[in-house]
Amino acid sequence: MIRSITILAMSLCACSAGQAQSVSDEVRLRATVQAIAPLTGFSGAITRVDVDPRFALTVRIESAFPAVAGFGAGAVITFAIHSPSMLFLGKPTKGKTYDFVLYREVEDGKTRFFGLNVRRVQAHASDAAKPSK
Repeated sequence: MIRSITILAMSLCACSAGQAQSVSDEVRLRATVQAIAPLTGFSGAITRVDVDPRFALTVRIESAFPAVAGFGAGAVITFAIHSPSMLFLGKPTKGKTYDFVLYREVEDGKTRFFGLNVRRVQAHASDAAKPSK
């Protein structure tokens, strides 16, 4: 009985050792919207985050956790997204800061991004100074 369990355990270890390791996780970004344009009219580097991208969303990164190469504070990144209205659940505001969740998978040292969501809107200091009705 113990011999059978040992053989099974060794077989499982041998099988998993030959397979590529992949890790999926989330990157939390705080970023300010700089521009949104149709992808057909955009020229420049993009980070694809959707299976059917149609728009280029350019943001300035305020912070990223965990740290990701190229996504440091002050970096300007353009994401290829499907629809701004679906991502922001309405019309995004240029100049507003949003909290995003960027989904990524790392396999064999290669990173693939596969989703972007908005978590909440950040108020600007100028918004706080406005009187409420």
